[in-house]
Parts: sequence; C-alpha cells; structure tokens
Amino acid sequence: MRYEELITELCEVIKETENDAQGIFDSSQDIEDLISDIDMPRHKKQRLEDTLSNIYGFLQRQDLHRQKIERVVNFVCDKNDIDKSQYNLAPSAKTINPTEDSLNEEELEALIKSMQ
Repeated sequence: MRYEELITELCEVIKETENDAQGIFDSSQDIEDLISDIDMPRHKKQRLEDTLSNIYGFLQRQDLHRQKIERVVNFVCDKNDIDKSQYNLAPSAKTINPTEDSLNEEELEALIKSMQ
C-alpha cells in the first residue's frame, strides 16, 4: 500500500469519527434537555446525568484517538513530501495537557517506523 492510499483511508476514518462524535454530542444534548423536562425523582435524574457524563468521557477519549490519527497522517505527509492540501487535513492538534494516552514525537516516529 502506498502512503497516499494509507492517508486516504485514514482521512476517511478521521471524517467518520468527526461525524459520529457530532451526532453523539447532539443526541446527548437532546437527552439532557428531555431529562430536565421530565418529572421524576432527583436520584433517577442524577443517575441519568451521570450516565451522560460518562458518554462525554468516552467521546473525549475517542477524540484523543482521532487526534493521534491526524498526527500520524500529518507526520507521514511531512516526512514524505506529500501535499496535504489534497486530503483536506487540519493541522495536527497540540495537546495542552498531555495524558498517558499522548504520544511524544519520538514515540510517534517509532510507531510509524514499526509499521513500515
């Protein structure tokens, strides 16, 4: 598989995850609105709100994975002089607060080398 084909496939994954994330967020907002309008015991509302909070946590984690894919794609394009404009890529997101899921530049380069 050529780099360009790999990048195209990864960009499709990025776009799908962005669309899915937006759909999840919109649906969650709708659920929050419904919860506030429903007459039910407070402890049940709290349980629903906690469940929604967990959904937002999963959504955030999924977004971290999407950002990792974007970084790999941008890295491969930069290292192989591939024109990123044809893939409609955003610049790689910079992590403000690194987590255990974050990859530094050396780890990213090692990951890509291991795939070759």
